[in-house]
Amino acid sequence: MKELTKSEEQMMDIFWDSKEALTSVDIVKMQVKATWTNGLVHNIIRSLVQNGYLKECGMEQFGRQYARKLMPALTREEYIAKLMIQKSEGKSSVKQILVALARESEDMEQVIEELEEIIRKLKEEQ
Repeated sequence: MKELTKSEEQMMDIFWDSKEALTSVDIVKMQVKATWTNGLVHNIIRSLVQNGYLKECGMEQFGRQYARKLMPALTREEYIAKLMIQKSEGKSSVKQILVALARESEDMEQVIEELEEIIRKLKEEQ
């Protein structure tokens, strides 16, 4: 998995925060970044699609042209988890990372309860 550039991560934040699929036209209309030209928006989106971060989920017509509707292929949390595992490969285990994350939490008791519930559900799925 390729780590996102700053611009790609900013673009993914837009998609992750959206409740619905978006087109490049939607992004351009939002004028999220004054420095993002139409061409740059299209290049960032093309890169995210090619690298598997965005997936196509339909088409929308704008005048005589069509734009692809896109949505994230993975959640923000899945991206962070994959990135952490990739960066720690061979240096530490997933268990050690999870323990460190749990220890960083302000409400350790709640984290433990949530983890126990997740473990219970995972056991049921097997």
